[in-house]
Amino acid sequence: MQLGFVIDHSRCIGCHACTVACKSENSVPVGNFRTWVKYTEAGEFPEVKRSFAVLRCNQCTAAPCVTICPTAALGKRADGIVDVDPALCIGCKSCMQGCPYDALYINPDKGTAEKCHFCAHRAEQGLAPACAVVCPTEAIIPGDFDDPTSWVSRLRREHELVARKPEAGTGPNVFYREVGPAGIDPLKTSDAGGHLWAARHPGLALDVREFDALEKQAAARTTYDAPHPPLWGWKITAYLLTKAISTGVVIAAIASGLWPLDSAPPERTLALAVPALALLFLALTSVLLVADLKRPERFYFILTHPNPKSWLVRGTYALIAYGTLLAFSFAWSWFEAGPLALGLAWVLPTLLAALVSAGYTGWLFGQAKGRVLWMQQGLWLRLMLQATAAGAGLLLALGPLLAFEPAALVGLNGVAMVSVGLLLFFTVFEGQLAPKGREAEYARTLALIKRGPYAKEHALLGLLVGMILPLVLLAFAHPLGVPLAGVLILVGLWSEKSVLVRAGQALPIS
Repeated sequence: MQLGFVIDHSRCIGCHACTVACKSENSVPVGNFRTWVKYTEAGEFPEVKRSFAVLRCNQCTAAPCVTICPTAALGKRADGIVDVDPALCIGCKSCMQGCPYDALYINPDKGTAEKCHFCAHRAEQGLAPACAVVCPTEAIIPGDFDDPTSWVSRLRREHELVARKPEAGTGPNVFYREVGPAGIDPLKTSDAGGHLWAARHPGLALDVREFDALEKQAAARTTYDAPHPPLWGWKITAYLLTKAISTGVVIAAIASGLWPLDSAPPERTLALAVPALALLFLALTSVLLVADLKRPERFYFILTHPNPKSWLVRGTYALIAYGTLLAFSFAWSWFEAGPLALGLAWVLPTLLAALVSAGYTGWLFGQAKGRVLWMQQGLWLRLMLQATAAGAGLLLALGPLLAFEPAALVGLNGVAMVSVGLLLFFTVFEGQLAPKGREAEYARTLALIKRGPYAKEHALLGLLVGMILPLVLLAFAHPLGVPLAGVLILVGLWSEKSVLVRAGQALPIS
């Protein structure tokens, strides 16, 4: 059984009765929507045509929100409805990033995710969803697509129906008849000109929308839509940087020879400093992750109710393993237990845990089907390189305090130069790293960084300050220039991660 909708836009009059009925039936908070009507207009006065599109959850066959949810709060029922269990939701907002259709929101009073659930309480009694009952023109048709005799199945056989973003691979189960293409494809419309009753929604970057409108020369304009402000901000940027530093300190120490593969570091100061720095930034990473939750008191649900398919859960396991190994190393050195006889048996698992902890966000972002920029191919490798550069940068910046041996300093210089050089290579060729099937969306968002509102910050801080200047300073290897290069690398990485987070959420996806 697969419940879903056919929405017949040859009948829809854009009256919003479905939106109001949904809000009333499901107590949807003011400012949030489970279903909404998007207005688009095309043409020039006096030849202007307005079109409507009723948007909502698509009850996907392969729902990305279910896959990415770390606590299994989202699940697909036997009748095909995708629903949320509020008792398990921790308010991480990952499901909202995973959805290509902007179908979820966080209830501001409860701090948990909500969405259209096909009025499951009515469906269980054999009743149609409230939106379908109230529609004055019977434009909203619910039914079972797995039943060949159902009305929706007949409509699908007899008419040319379309779905939203089938290229996302979600298997949507909401189909449209005679809908204006701009209504269901955000690539075909622009909202830079403002809406019917407002200049723009609060929290949205107008310069981004204006640049996007000029770039794509859209034939239609959005004149009414529901607000979808960015979900993640500086806390996620900071988490990305602190995690990179924590994991990168160990990666850089091992790669440079500061931490020999067959034993512990020869000096006690270094043996304590490396795991201590890694643990400090790992603790900051954990604090930032918990602080960004809407229900932070439920953070332990990731361990007690885990969804093993989510990279949030897998990443948590990697971080725990990494932290445990670091704590063991620090305690061993603190109590002067002697040379670490475990050698490779300890160093290699620690290195592996560091690499997975550094790169898992790339796989997590790959599950965020709503944010195509974050689905960049090879992002996991780029994050590992950023971690290596961050770790080497911090150690170089602290070099005067840690008093590295000349040979060790040369090794760190080499690690920093190689990792930053490879990151520069990634930056030059990132236009070729679009996820398959979503090249147009990717190019549209990447343009914000290459030519748009984020281009100046990316060029000055990300490229010049974070990559080119450090490479020059490290090449000369001046005693004062090397620590400065380390600081510049960290500044550049903060900028790059901030731009990635902001640009990835800047454009409308519905």
